[in-house]
Amino acid sequence: MTFPGLSTTRPNVARVYDHLLGGFEAFAADRQQAADLLRICPSAGMAAFENRYFLARAITWAAGQGLTQFVDLGAGAPLHKASARVIEDIHVTAQAANSSARVAYVDNDRIVVSHSKVFRAAAKGVAVADADLTDPASVLAHPYLRTVIDLAQPACLVFGLVLSLMPARQARKVVAGYADLLAPGSCVAISCGRCDDEALWKQLSEAYTAADLYNHAPGDVEGFLAGLELVPPGVVAAQSWRGGRHDVSVTNPGAAYVLSAVALKPGE
Repeated sequence: MTFPGLSTTRPNVARVYDHLLGGFEAFAADRQQAADLLRICPSAGMAAFENRYFLARAITWAAGQGLTQFVDLGAGAPLHKASARVIEDIHVTAQAANSSARVAYVDNDRIVVSHSKVFRAAAKGVAVADADLTDPASVLAHPYLRTVIDLAQPACLVFGLVLSLMPARQARKVVAGYADLLAPGSCVAISCGRCDDEALWKQLSEAYTAADLYNHAPGDVEGFLAGLELVPPGVVAAQSWRGGRHDVSVTNPGAAYVLSAVALKPGE
């Protein structure tokens, strides 16, 4: 399949991330970008995996609360080719926890959407929507999404690292826009890249040319979830998140890591 106008000489957000996870979607520019990031911060690769591990735990936790609807916003490339064999797409995780789980993948990257239709949409209870996640009303009204998602019932929304690609003010507006349209009992799972070392952050942000990056602090992430009820342990490093537990072991994640949080929309 060809994609007219596709640039393979500029790094792409989804392909760079896929390469860090051991996938095979990347072109030379994406592989070089990933190599540059790893040279500056060797833990960047592990941070990518910690993000996936957090998402798996969050999805499993949400399914354990009775949620059977999931929307992956800015879903990125399918993980069917990941060589490490230790991560999987959200619909696989969700349906392992509850066989009746339904999942909608949302992205506006043409290759991501095309590959998702081939490798994700073939599964029962899965749909793929070509849409811009920054427009909540349009996304949640998308006809493909609505084939598997009933907005009258609670759903779990997943923002896996995508809020790191927009300024805090926009991120708050986007999350609030979705939350307003969700049924009570829904939840929102968020992960964001974080760097506590200003000098290291400067190097990383300058080296990453696939998109603009924003270094959201824990307070920012909590602000994205304003009006929702944070699930314990709150906003923590991804490797420390265990849904509903206050007594998690908190270890030093290093200078560059992933922040994570899950919050519930209270009942009316």
